[in-house]
Amino acid sequence: MHQNAIIAISATLGIAVGAGGTYIATSEPKVEAQAISKAELVAAISADPSLCPIPTVEAPTEAEALAAYRKAHAASPLVWDRKNLPEISLALGQCDKADAGPGVACMTSVKLGPEARPIDRIVGFAKSASGEWLATIN
Repeated sequence: MHQNAIIAISATLGIAVGAGGTYIATSEPKVEAQAISKAELVAAISADPSLCPIPTVEAPTEAEALAAYRKAHAASPLVWDRKNLPEISLALGQCDKADAGPGVACMTSVKLGPEARPIDRIVGFAKSASGEWLATIN
């Protein structure tokens, strides 16, 4: 075949492919998705609540939190008299997933004696490998 004929055929094919690609790239896409109404969304979630799960966190009971806090307080390097530890009481408030590290962070109200004023503070709790709750006091 003559060389000029090959070049002409190649150029024609290139122009055809380029024009087809341009047409495909600029043609309007088909919209297959549609918005659903709020009523339809509420009905779907009411029919199957697993579609919108409520996140839950595993938190210690108040007794487990108190035991973990007492153990952490007794092990603290700031406690100098380990034979005369205070009567610690603890009220557990709201708990949520800890931002850094494992476990949960809970709002607590701690009293370091029967007549002491309560101290509101955030305390971290995590489960050890044995299943025991551990407290982190900052």
